[in-house]
Amino acid sequence: MRLLLDTQCLLWWFTQPERLNSAAIEQIACEDNELFFSVASAWEIAIKVGIGKLPLPEPVDIYVASRMRRLGAKSLGIVLPHVCRVATLPLLHRDPFDRILLAQAQIEKMKLVTANEILIQYGIEILWAKG
Repeated sequence: MRLLLDTQCLLWWFTQPERLNSAAIEQIACEDNELFFSVASAWEIAIKVGIGKLPLPEPVDIYVASRMRRLGAKSLGIVLPHVCRVATLPLLHRDPFDRILLAQAQIEKMKLVTANEILIQYGIEILWAKG
């Protein structure tokens, strides 16, 4: 299975794993699954660090790269089809980072690992992660 981790789930995995449910933990840990982390999520983390909303124990680039390496997650870049798909999504949720993750999951045929209830309304494949 191809899993796209949302920002919150990657952060929880390393800082508050008890916030993830057992199904999400099992699937993230399963070596048969391919894990991906979007550049959009790294960008979101960088913004939150820059405005003081997210303290990290090390610089953003080192933190994100090392956590992805530890998880065995691949980087998922943003390409034109992802951006164009965002325009077709209903405006149920306006967060641009979540919207690009939805588009990426749809186009790349990935299951989105999330704890954001609003995203369920989009009808894409979701692995519910909230414990």
